[in-house]
Amino acid sequence: MPTNLPPQARVKFEEYTQAKTPEEKIKKLREFYSLIPKHKGTEKLEKFIRRRIAELKKEIERKKPEKRAKRVGPFIKKKGAAQIVLLGYTNSGRSSVLKSLTNARVKISPNPFTTSDPFEGAMRIRGTFIQFIETPPLLPEDPAAKPTKIALALARNADALAIIVDGTDNPVESVSNILSLLEANGITIGGKSGRVTIRKSRGISSIIISMKGRVVDGTEADIRMLLESYGIKQAMVDIEGTVSMEDVEEAIFGEKIRKPTFIFVTRTDVKEGREGFMRVREAFPELKVYPFSPSNPPETEELGSELLELLGIIRVFTKPFGRKEPDEKALILERGSTVLDAAARIHKSFVKTFKYAKIWSERLPYSPMRVGKDFILEDGDVIEIKA
Repeated sequence: MPTNLPPQARVKFEEYTQAKTPEEKIKKLREFYSLIPKHKGTEKLEKFIRRRIAELKKEIERKKPEKRAKRVGPFIKKKGAAQIVLLGYTNSGRSSVLKSLTNARVKISPNPFTTSDPFEGAMRIRGTFIQFIETPPLLPEDPAAKPTKIALALARNADALAIIVDGTDNPVESVSNILSLLEANGITIGGKSGRVTIRKSRGISSIIISMKGRVVDGTEADIRMLLESYGIKQAMVDIEGTVSMEDVEEAIFGEKIRKPTFIFVTRTDVKEGREGFMRVREAFPELKVYPFSPSNPPETEELGSELLELLGIIRVFTKPFGRKEPDEKALILERGSTVLDAAARIHKSFVKTFKYAKIWSERLPYSPMRVGKDFILEDGDVIEIKA
């Protein structure tokens, strides 16, 4: 529910949104924090403020050695069903994971900093492929370094993140530090991929919401009510992917991106690595953790199915009317999509002319089953549309 803020607090929050420098923003946030009532209903707000102050402090530190901002990249175009970025420290095994899953011709070396530029590969699964990108290494001692900036830029653009840690080298601490680095840079892990951006503007007369995704626990009216509770009456709100009202509230203090995340623990072919894998799995029960060794890599078809589920997407195979076999290339749809959603992807005219569809699937009592437009599809379904 929106927080009921006293008038003085709203004034300070307005001053924070108008502040130009990180130093000024920190000052106004601290003043805002001192004026909000402290009780259970404002615990999340207090957490947001403390986190934003920490982010602004890191922003100040990052900018100290730089005379001007520099664009980092490069941007890598998304291909296939999804783009997953491999994040980790040097010698964590990122190159080994990429090579094993995609057969990419990547250089593997015990020497640190072998990977200086992003490298991509495709993991083939039935009907499609998943694009993996190995980033330059994260540098824990220098989060403002160029390799880290490139890795974070790629992470912000990806559909999901894979954290790679060496099971023999303090893996729990490594995962914790990487998660903290992501959080400090506005990337929240877990759930489906989504982004919320709020831009205040005096050039518009109200709150305008661009809904290119969905809010799982709220409506556009809830978003407007939340912003108005902070005294925001003129703003552009962009929502992409799947987000929550908590994500929207966090975005008031700065852009927030949510990414599905999982972990590969490498070197599990040795006892110490296997023990490290067990510790990581116990420490992060909310995340899927995979053991990895080049001699016994994950089975790609099984891994691919699990990753599609994590991403909230499915493969649907179309069978043109009168043909015996379905197309080899799958349609990629959001989980929960209906027959009509698939029809619209095949051809827009099918939405108006749709009559019925036939579905082939092992989950059905018999195949083919004749269904209507609202029938919910699952991964692997074969569909034939009559329009």
